Amino acid sequence: VTAERRAGNLQQTPLAVTAVTAETLQASGVAVINDLAATVPNLTSTTGPQGSADANFFVRGVGQFDFIITNDPGVGLYVDGVYLGRTIGAMLDSGDIERVEVLRGPQGTLFGRNTLGGAINIVSRQPDPSRFSGSASALYGSRDRIEFTGALNAPIGEDSALRVSGFFREQDGFARNAVTDELFGATDRYGGRAQLRLGLADNLTIDLSADYSLDRSNPAPSVTRAIAPAPFFPPAAANDVFDPDNFYRIFASNSPEARNETFGFSGTVTLELGNATLKSITAYRELDSFSTADPDGTRFRLYDQDVTTTQNQFSQELQIAGDAIGGKLDYLLGAYYFAEDAEQVLGLCFAPISSPMAAPFAACNTWTQGNEQETRSYAVFGQARYDLTDALSVTLGGRYTWDEKDIVSNQFFDFRPQAVGPGAVFGFGLPEELLGERIVLPIVTDLADSVSFEEFTPKVGIEYQVNADAFLFASYSKGFRAGGFNGRLILPQTRVPAYAPDTNDTYEVGFKTDWLDNRLRVNGTLFYAQYKDIQQTIVDPEVQFRVANAGDAVLKGFELETVIVPTDGLRFDVAVGYTDSEFENVPAAVGPINGNRLPFSPEWTVSLAAQYDIETSAGTFTPRLDYRLQSEVFFTAFNLPLERQESYGLLNARLGWTDAAERFNVAVFAQNLTDEQYFTFGQDALATQGVAYSYLGRPREFGVSAGVNF
Repeated sequence: VTAERRAGNLQQTPLAVTAVTAETLQASGVAVINDLAATVPNLTSTTGPQGSADANFFVRGVGQFDFIITNDPGVGLYVDGVYLGRTIGAMLDSGDIERVEVLRGPQGTLFGRNTLGGAINIVSRQPDPSRFSGSASALYGSRDRIEFTGALNAPIGEDSALRVSGFFREQDGFARNAVTDELFGATDRYGGRAQLRLGLADNLTIDLSADYSLDRSNPAPSVTRAIAPAPFFPPAAANDVFDPDNFYRIFASNSPEARNETFGFSGTVTLELGNATLKSITAYRELDSFSTADPDGTRFRLYDQDVTTTQNQFSQELQIAGDAIGGKLDYLLGAYYFAEDAEQVLGLCFAPISSPMAAPFAACNTWTQGNEQETRSYAVFGQARYDLTDALSVTLGGRYTWDEKDIVSNQFFDFRPQAVGPGAVFGFGLPEELLGERIVLPIVTDLADSVSFEEFTPKVGIEYQVNADAFLFASYSKGFRAGGFNGRLILPQTRVPAYAPDTNDTYEVGFKTDWLDNRLRVNGTLFYAQYKDIQQTIVDPEVQFRVANAGDAVLKGFELETVIVPTDGLRFDVAVGYTDSEFENVPAAVGPINGNRLPFSPEWTVSLAAQYDIETSAGTFTPRLDYRLQSEVFFTAFNLPLERQESYGLLNARLGWTDAAERFNVAVFAQNLTDEQYFTFGQDALATQGVAYSYLGRPREFGVSAGVNF
C-alpha cells in the first residue's frame, strides 16, 4: 500500500487502512467508487441532495454532503497522488484500478487539506514495460444494463510503456414518473485514460496521464414524505405524497437531467538519488457540471432546483523520501501548492406567490445565487520514523497549511405575479401599484470578500514489531479543514457570511496480526477523537440552508477486520465498525441538536463475504456472497424522523468461472438480492420549504458478464 505516500507492507503500516484490490472490487460488485462503503468498516457515502455523479464520503462520522462550491469535503479523494477538490462529478469508475486504499482518521500530515475524516487513495493500473497485455469485458443486466470495459498495455522499448483503458456504462432508470412516464435513476457514462511511462535512465522515470469522462446519468429520484399547508401550495400536491406500497413511483415537475464532464492531466517525475527519491507530481483538472433536481417530489413546481458548476484546479507537489543513519531513519519531506477556480449558479424555482395557485409544470418564481470562488492553498510537511531498536520505532510528523479564499457572490429574486414579464426583476414594466405589494426584489451584485486560515497539523506515533506476524501501534494525529463562505445569501448582505475551520484530534491504538501460517488475519483499531467546531449544513428558517460551526463531538469506536482461509480456495472476510458520535456544546443559534448523532454516522457497519474456489478440469468455479449491514442513520444533524433510515442490509451474490489458463471468465450475479427498499438521502424542510423529501436507493438487479485477458 501507499498509505504513507510510498510503498509499504499493509501489515506494517501504522494506520487504520483497508486496501481493496481490483479483483475484490469486481467480485463484490463495486462499479463506482461510491460503492466502496459495502466493503469498508465505518465508511458511508451518498450522492447528496443534487447530483447523480457526486461522491460524498463519511469516515467515522466525519464528512460533508453539500454540493455547493463554498463547502469543502471532509474526506480527501486522491487519484494516483492527485487531490480532487470537488465532490461533484467525483463518482469515479472502478475500471482499470489496481486497488483502493481507505485511510481512516485524520491524514493531515502526509495527505493534507480537507482530510480530517480520512482519505481515499485510488491507485490505477500502471503501464508495464515487461510485456504486451490487455483485457476486455462485457456485461448485460436488469433494465438493459450494458457495460464494456477494456485496457491495452504496450511496451515501448526496454523501460517504457503505454497503457490505454476505457469504459462504457448504460442502464435504464428504476423509478417511473406517474405523470410523464419518464424514468429516473438511469446510468449513462463513459470515459477513458491514457498513461505513458518513460524510463529515461536507470534512475529517472516520468509518468504522464490523461483522462476524460462524461456522465449523463439521471439525478437520483426523490419522493415527497410530507407536505405542510402553505397559501401558494395547491391542495392537490398532497396527493403526491410517497406511498410505501408503491416504493418506486415518483412525481416530478422537471425532466431528469444531469451532465458531468471531467478531464485532467498529470505528470509524475521520479528521480532516484541513492538513499533518497525525489518526486514531483504536477496536475491540472477541469469539471463542467449541470444537474436538475426536484426535492419536493411533486408534479407541482414548489421547489425545483438546477445547478451549474465549472471548476479547474492546478496542483504541484514536491517530495523527497529516503533513509539515513544506517537505515534507522525513514523520512519524507515535501511542499504542496493547490489553486482552484470555481463558479457555480444555483437556481431555485418556487411556486407562484400570487393567484392563480401553482398548476402542474407551470412557470414559477426564481431565486438565483451565483458564486465565483478562488482558493489558494500552500503547505510544507514532513514525517520521519526512527528505529529505537530492531522492534521499536517512533514517528514524528507535521504539516503547516495556509489557505486563502476569495469570493464574488451575486443573487436576485424574481417573485412576480403571473403574466408580468421577466424584465420586472429589474424594475421595468411593473405597474406602480405592485412595486411594494406583489414583488420582492432584493439584489446583491458582485459582493466580494476574502478569508484566510492557517493551521499546524502534527502526528506522533509509536510502533512495535512483536514478531514477523504481529505489529502494534499507537498514534495521535490532527486534521484540519479550512473555513469558508456561506454561498446561499437569501437576504441582502454587506459582506458574504463566513464560518470558521473545524479540526479533528484523534488518538488510536491498533494491532495487525497473522496467525496459523497466514490462514487467519486479524487487524483492529480503537479510536477516540475530539471533533471541534464542526462544519455542518443546517436548515435555518431565516436563510433556508447555511453552513454553521455546529459545536463539537466526541467520536469513539473501533474497526475489526478478519480474513479466514480455513482451507485452500475457501475464504471469509469479516469487517465490523462501531462509531459512537454525539453533538455537544452546540451554539443556540444552530438549533436543538445537542445529543444528536452526526449525519451519516451509523453506530454499526458490518460487512461479510464468503467465496470458494472450486477447481475442476473445466476450470475454476467461484460462488461468492457479500452482505453489508448498516444500523440506523440520520441524514442531517437534526435527526428528525423523516430524515432517518432504519437499519438495513444488502445482499449480493455471484457465481464466476475462469478457465484453467485464467484467460477467459464468465459470471452471473445479483445485487440487492432480497430487494431491500431504502433511502440514500433526505431532508425535513417542512419549516423552511413546506416539504420533506427522500431519495430512493436502487432495487434488485441481475446480470451476466464475460471477459478475456491476453
